[in-house]
Amino acid sequence: MRIGIILNTVRCNKYLYEIVNNILRSDKFEIFLLINGNVSTRIKKWQLIRKKIQTYGVKKTIHRTFFKIIASMELIILSYMFKNINDERKIYDLSKIKRKEVIYLSPIFSSSGLIVRYPSPDIDKIKSLKLDMIVRGNATGIFTGGILKAAKEGIISFHHGDNRWNRGTPAGFWEVYLRKPLTGFIIQRLTEELDGGNVILRANIPTKRSYTENIINLYKMSYPYLERLIMQYAMKRQLPEQEEEVPYSGSLFQIPSIIQTIKYILQTIRLVLLLGMNKYILGKRDRWEVAFVRCSWHNAVLRKGTRIKAPPNRFFADPFVVTENGRSICFVEDYSYKKRKGCITAIELIDKTNYQILGPVIEENYHLSFPYIFTYHDRLYMIPETREANAIRLYRCIEFPLVWQYEKDILNGVNCVDTVVFFCKGKWWLVSNNNGIELVIYYSDNPISGHWISHEQNPLIIDSNISRNGGILGVSSQCPVRCRQKRDFNVYGASLTLARITQLSPSSFDEKEICQVLPDFFKNIKGCHHIHSNDIYTVYDYVTIMRLN
Repeated sequence: MRIGIILNTVRCNKYLYEIVNNILRSDKFEIFLLINGNVSTRIKKWQLIRKKIQTYGVKKTIHRTFFKIIASMELIILSYMFKNINDERKIYDLSKIKRKEVIYLSPIFSSSGLIVRYPSPDIDKIKSLKLDMIVRGNATGIFTGGILKAAKEGIISFHHGDNRWNRGTPAGFWEVYLRKPLTGFIIQRLTEELDGGNVILRANIPTKRSYTENIINLYKMSYPYLERLIMQYAMKRQLPEQEEEVPYSGSLFQIPSIIQTIKYILQTIRLVLLLGMNKYILGKRDRWEVAFVRCSWHNAVLRKGTRIKAPPNRFFADPFVVTENGRSICFVEDYSYKKRKGCITAIELIDKTNYQILGPVIEENYHLSFPYIFTYHDRLYMIPETREANAIRLYRCIEFPLVWQYEKDILNGVNCVDTVVFFCKGKWWLVSNNNGIELVIYYSDNPISGHWISHEQNPLIIDSNISRNGGILGVSSQCPVRCRQKRDFNVYGASLTLARITQLSPSSFDEKEICQVLPDFFKNIKGCHHIHSNDIYTVYDYVTIMRLN
């Protein structure tokens, strides 16, 4: 496979450098660095200022300069606070990579400096390389003309933003400024429409609290998908099917004005001070709690639920309920603030208002949560969240409800959380969340064998607002309901949506949202992220703010 990477300079961020390094480990690839040779890197400061004024005008140049100063100051401050930021911002030199060829081009920029085209000799030079695709590296400008079709698959490029509402610049800023819960990115095949190319991959990740943290996380999370896309193309010789194009009715985002930058500064300072004051001065922190109602989930009235009080310095979350031998047991994540990790605890639900905390049933030297339970051949099994073990682990019930035994790892080398397993349409299905943002599905004829086959479309969803499980309902039906955690800006577990799985096969998946579960059922709560029912009891969690003991 022959790949061209179009660049203004061989100096690039660590993520692009890692992609080139990783794909060259395979003998299947040839890399060509297409360098814009007439893009000067040694321009004098006064010439640079004059060029920017000619391109943007005096007013916009002032706005851009002010924003750049503030962004640089924020980066310096955060670099002192978080040492890993310096590592993420390092610059690498692609010229030091072996097994690559360098081709110099002579781009022609418009008077504004925004639009770029390439002369015929350059296009002919690129076409002679017979490239499968061109990847936009750090080359700037809106490409136009023959360059867009100079390779078999054209030019593949990021847009670091959700182009359904955010087109323009700067990447990663407007989501923080507007307090959006998610920051999107797309990989597209470029057309002459700015940020309006043919979308072949779309993803949404949680928005961080500051611009610097958000843009670093955006690059860190997005570049592996470009590498994965290139690897998949090498195997299939086909790009993913592009999304259907739709009109764009929004405006074009630009560098924030001085007033907007100042507003961003004040917002960020306020948020940091509020978080610090709650933790260090007022002694407050989030505390998850669990409640239950004695009825099926279909007609549950959550405000009538009985709250389960956790012991001091602990919280309960992620409840699952099962009834066995006439006893209804709610298994929960039991998190210890002192130990900074959770175990799995059993709570007996006696009637509508009474319960008894029985105590821990599974403890490991790492964090446990999300104690999902299923039955196979009349035996109870549990799959708690064991991400720190880098595996999905299976436990078998020896003596209900307190004695459980580790059985085996049913999936290894995975970064999966909040896994559910159920039987539907003649197969067992394992539905999980990978890396915090991907919905992944596996299927098997035997759920405890450890032989799981990956769904043909994995990952099926790359969106932090709908990919992560928050329980599951109606697993005995042909169309179970998946509970999906929903975020808010800087808030994990803000609410839930319930979606019925309408299509499920080894090659297809679809679901339809049926309702939302909002944190309105108790006073002074700010989130909820889990619900489960065995049609006798319905259990759910919610988050409050408590004072530190």
